[in-house]
Parts: sequence; C-alpha cells; structure tokens
Amino acid sequence: MDLGLKGKTALVTAGSRGFGKAVARELAAEGARIAICARGEEDLEKALAEIQEAGQQVWGGMAGHHLTRALDVTDDKAVGEFIGVTEKELGPIDLLLVNAGGPPAGDFFTLDLDKWQEAYRLTVESAVRLCRLVMPGMIKRRWGRIVQITSVSVLQPVENLALSSVLRPAVQALTRNLALEGAPFGVTVNSVAPGYHTTSAVERLITAKIEQKGCTRDDVLSDWAGEIPMGRLGEPEELAALVLFLMSERASYITGQCLVSDGGWVRGTF
Repeated sequence: MDLGLKGKTALVTAGSRGFGKAVARELAAEGARIAICARGEEDLEKALAEIQEAGQQVWGGMAGHHLTRALDVTDDKAVGEFIGVTEKELGPIDLLLVNAGGPPAGDFFTLDLDKWQEAYRLTVESAVRLCRLVMPGMIKRRWGRIVQITSVSVLQPVENLALSSVLRPAVQALTRNLALEGAPFGVTVNSVAPGYHTTSAVERLITAKIEQKGCTRDDVLSDWAGEIPMGRLGEPEELAALVLFLMSERASYITGQCLVSDGGWVRGTF
C-alpha cells in the first residue's frame, strides 16, 4: 500500500526513543524527511543513524534528509527556532507527531502542585504550542496531518497515574477541537492512545510499581499481561504503524478520533 508520504516533511517530538523513534523510523522508510527533537543529544544521534538507514532504502543510499535538535518542548523559544530551521532546511511541515514523555507516576495525594504544573506544561501546553506553530501553515497549504500520542488513560483512569489520567484527556479534547478547525482545509487531527508497550516510559512505571508494591519486575509484567486479552505488551512499531496510517493519504476522511492500541486492555464501549 502506497501511503503517499514520500517527500513529505515530518516533525516528530520526543523522537529519540520509544514511540517517537519508531514513528520517525517508519516515516523515513516511507520516504519522508524527518526532523526529530528530544532532550538527550546522545540518544538523538543514535536515533538519527537508524532513521537514515531506514531512509536509504527509499532514496537509493542517499542520506542527509533529516535533522535533529536537543531541546525541551516546554521551551517556547527553542521549539519555535527548531520549527524555523526545519522549514528552511527540509521544507514546510506536512506531518506533526505531538509526543512527550509521560508525566511521572503517583496518586493524587502524593503529587504536590509543582508536579501538577510541570506535568501541565509538558503534556498540555507543549501540545498547544506545537499545534499553534505548525497548523496555520498546513491550513494555508490546504493539507496536513497531526497525530497526538496520548494514553489509554483518556478512556479510563489508570492506577497510580493521576497526572496522566487528568491531563491526557485535555489533549484529546484539543484533538477534537483542532479537527473542527482543520477539516475544511484538508488538515486532519487525530490521537492514538497506547496501552502498555515496551518503552522506557513503561520501564519507569515498572520501577514505580516495584517500589510501591515491593514486588519483582517479572511480577509486574505478569500482572499486566494477565490484564491484556492478547497476553503481552505491545511493541512501539505496532503503534507506529497506526500513526503512519493516520498520517497517510488513505486516512483523508478520518479526523477528530482517538484510536486505541492496547491489545484489548480497555473494556468499555465508546
């Protein structure tokens, strides 16, 4: 299936690991030009090598179609500058993956107000910032794709993840609002809600669970797998495949939606 992504310019945040890296790598394999940012320079360089390798299969051994920048998505100036460099070097941004490391684990009473404010800036404010900077150009060109990575916590609260369970739904509400704004101009805005996947964010949750319950890593994994009808955690590449479809020409009539990748963990109807 031709996804129609060759030659498109994609901006992927938190692109050095986990979901971000998986999406960036798959986009490169489809022939897109990639700009990724994350906090860690070393991880970015490793991710860039993988992205270039994937892209070389499409561009006949050519490299150099991609950019990296170490930055914090809560830094308004740094984000704006990187978007400017991306559009200058790679062209107008056609595809945006809004992604950020999940807020820390904790229940309502153990999280102070500073933690709530930090989580808001990372989870909600950064999404608003990125969309405000990128979406107007998409509307002007009458084509664009925005996908926001949220969590199954938008559908039902997750134990010991109060910050995610409260703030992620705000990002989904933003998705639906922006979908209405973009629809007349051929710009789609959707979100994907992952359950438990083998990412560094999930590893942090495992550590928190071990500290909280006094159990082992195997115990945590076994408990989670037992709650998932498919009996296993997902892989980042499985979520990336869903994101790529939403970014493709084939998904031109899908907007304002939240698509779940959780192996059947969420039981409710919606």
